[in-house]
Amino acid sequence: MKADQHRCFARLPALVLAAIAGGVGGCQSYQPRPIDAAAHRAAFLGRTADSPEVADFARQLSKANPGGSETFDPADGLSLSEGEVVALVFNRDLRLARLRAGVSAAEARHAGLWEDPVLGTDLTRVIQSTEHPWKVFTTVGFTIPLSGRLEVEKKRAAAKHQADIVRAWAQEWTTRVDLKRRWVEWSSARERAAVVKELVARLDQIVGIVDRVAEAGEMTKVGSRLFKIERATRAAELAALESEVGQGELAVKSLLGLPPSATVSLTPRLSLSDATIGGSGDAMEPSDRNVALAVARAEVAIAERSVELEVRKQYPDLTIGPGYGREDGQDQFLLGLSIPLPFLNRNRQGIATAEAERELTRVGYEAASEQVAGDLADALLRRRTAIAQRETFEREVVPLVDEQYADARRIAELGEVNTLVLLETLTRQQEAKVRLIEARAAESLAFIRLEELIGPP
Repeated sequence: MKADQHRCFARLPALVLAAIAGGVGGCQSYQPRPIDAAAHRAAFLGRTADSPEVADFARQLSKANPGGSETFDPADGLSLSEGEVVALVFNRDLRLARLRAGVSAAEARHAGLWEDPVLGTDLTRVIQSTEHPWKVFTTVGFTIPLSGRLEVEKKRAAAKHQADIVRAWAQEWTTRVDLKRRWVEWSSARERAAVVKELVARLDQIVGIVDRVAEAGEMTKVGSRLFKIERATRAAELAALESEVGQGELAVKSLLGLPPSATVSLTPRLSLSDATIGGSGDAMEPSDRNVALAVARAEVAIAERSVELEVRKQYPDLTIGPGYGREDGQDQFLLGLSIPLPFLNRNRQGIATAEAERELTRVGYEAASEQVAGDLADALLRRRTAIAQRETFEREVVPLVDEQYADARRIAELGEVNTLVLLETLTRQQEAKVRLIEARAAESLAFIRLEELIGPP
């Protein structure tokens, strides 16, 4: 082999190896991260309402809003507002939503990068006898994005990340609203159980009175047995309500992100006011604060960037490939240029699909706006109805049945027992109190629904 051929082959490996080494040296290595189920279970079971991460988050909220809510101190019982802080830290759906936003954030950080250069080598040996049988050409290809699509890719990735942030924000709001619902439902079950428990205690007292009257022969055993039947029925109802209270507490703990075995004293809260909702009026329109509309707007923004990107893709990018070669004993400089001609394809399928998706998201926003308007009207109607029912029971029904029970009790203590009147009075009193609790819960749930539709402040 001639001296120039030796020089050629000496340069080629050095050039290729240097390029490969430079590229591979900057590559990231793989690091496995297997699931540690035991560690996660231990961490989950160790969560408490006053965990350090919750306390730290509560301090951050307090600094951001100095004149805001109560001081975070779950030691004296976990209130609803304190529970919201715990849920914002530990709720599993929220953690997943934030991690999804992290995925799109990683995508956005690295969007719009130039394609890696392509190193190519063409090695040829002439079979026939010749003075210079070897031909060697090495090129490095670069794609120059003349179309401007890389900037649009960055915009689209940023829009996707913004949409994931909005979804996480919407999930935070949904979690807070769901927690309020579960808290009110649990408080309602707790109060209803207390009413039935009080009724059972009163029936125990009445059973003693009617037994004495029956023994004196002033009342039939059939009449006295009615109270025992009612007492057993209410005891079974109380057992069911106590189970409902336990299930409600588990549901609250689940939304808080705490384990079922967590020891936490929840502070009941049944009644919520307009002040809690943010001063909801009787005439409302869907606002920019509504989370469903915010997510729909974010999806429209993604669709807009997608159309822009597909339009950009129809314009060609320039591929340039400078290189070095040696042929017939002579060094040569190479320069390859290529550019697609947008005559046939022009990315018409991609553009048409993106435009159709944009129209879908636009109409989706309009449909969501119409739905929210209807839901607001329904929520306002339910709130007015709930307020009217609560006021009727509070001002009229409950005072009347209390008065009726007091009169019937005094008559019974004097030995004049009208079995049916006394039993009817007891059951009506219990039913009225339960209906009042349900009306208060319905009013609070109507307020919560309005708050959900209006959106976070």
